[in-house]
Amino acid sequence: MQIGVDSALAVKNSRIFVLDTDEIGRMALQFMLHDEYETHELANLDAAVAKARDWPPDLIILGEAPLRDGALTVERVSQQFPQARLLLVVGEAGSALTQATVSKGFALLYTPLRLENVRATVATVLQ
Repeated sequence: MQIGVDSALAVKNSRIFVLDTDEIGRMALQFMLHDEYETHELANLDAAVAKARDWPPDLIILGEAPLRDGALTVERVSQQFPQARLLLVVGEAGSALTQATVSKGFALLYTPLRLENVRATVATVLQ
């Protein structure tokens, strides 16, 4: 039995890519969302692009680490997935990274990650 799962969301079958170099963060988000969405956790942009060839994602959830490390830029993610909605996992609202990503169309998901907050934010972004 799945507790707290919205069956209307589960049958809609939205596809989500969780893109982050932090394996624990990726897995946590995938675990929180897999009951309601088709959720895939990926470590790099190349893997996400390859997986998207068959069926592009509706939402990209991006961790802060690849942006801070310089491995990714907001522009590259936006260019590779022009139709996907974008959500950035952040620790603090006032950082320069946060402001730059919001100006590029990213919504924000704040840590610490809590099941109810993650599901509510994702549902809002996908509406």
